[in-house]
Amino acid sequence: MKSLLLPLSLLLASHSVLSENHTIHEPLFTPDKGVICDRKAGFCVDSFGISMAFTEEYLGVEAQEKMLEMINRIGSKNFDTTRYSFSNKVYCDSEQRACFVDRFSEEQLADYTSILFD
Repeated sequence: MKSLLLPLSLLLASHSVLSENHTIHEPLFTPDKGVICDRKAGFCVDSFGISMAFTEEYLGVEAQEKMLEMINRIGSKNFDTTRYSFSNKVYCDSEQRACFVDRFSEEQLADYTSILFD
């Protein structure tokens, strides 16, 4: 019995370290593989960009309607769903298949990029 406790405790300890080092924190969350949602910004994304379907599924109809209102106000031709910034300023470009520290940074963020594009 003692031999099983040590490996289990090591596994639990390594999991908590990985969780602490992960850069996805509230109000962002990952409800499913390949999806990141931002409660504060009011949208969800997948590898293709901002997703109205995932926004409705994980944030609700009201969040989806707010996003659609903004798109209509700006004009769908002027609204690029493939490039976006989260409320924490992390910027992702679905065409480049990468996420960056912010809109003007060239430093890629492995966690975000991996969640969305791997």
